[in-house]
Amino acid sequence: MHKGAEGVSIKEVVQQANVATGLFYYYFKSKDAFLEEAINAYIEGTIGNMLEGLQNGEIPLLQRVKSALAAFQEHALRLAPLMGEEAITSLQHHVLMDNMLQRLCPIIQEIIEQGNGEGVFRVENPAVAAPFIIHGLSGVLHENLSDELKDNFQKDIQTLLFTVLGVTHDRTPSEVNLDGNT
Repeated sequence: MHKGAEGVSIKEVVQQANVATGLFYYYFKSKDAFLEEAINAYIEGTIGNMLEGLQNGEIPLLQRVKSALAAFQEHALRLAPLMGEEAITSLQHHVLMDNMLQRLCPIIQEIIEQGNGEGVFRVENPAVAAPFIIHGLSGVLHENLSDELKDNFQKDIQTLLFTVLGVTHDRTPSEVNLDGNT
């Protein structure tokens, strides 16, 4: 991750994986094919648990949102020290982020529609709100977070998200119990 895709050779990949170069080419036709597979694996690993939790209908909707925000915060804080590195600013990273955002948007839209149906959210246009939320969170992720911002990160993001989702009907976000009880 520190070198970016252009800074890593196939030789380094096979050495790190402790496999023969021929085995690499048996599974991957090129470095680009390997990178595409690595991107997909990274996306699955990064968003897989978050999506699983968001889509678990046995858990109250607001609790699912809270859990997803906590996973996002953990991911953002883990990436924060790397934000200035070439790998994060590279074209491949932008491709990775675009792929991730495209996969998240329809799922977030479904969650918003469900929340509207349950009366938990009041969003006029879920198809617009979903990418707005996802791209907004991505923008926050790519900022160099100061210690002051890190301290209030989850609360501030939650407040913004609840405002966009219309959770605040006749309540402030702090009056909404995220365990699903109001």
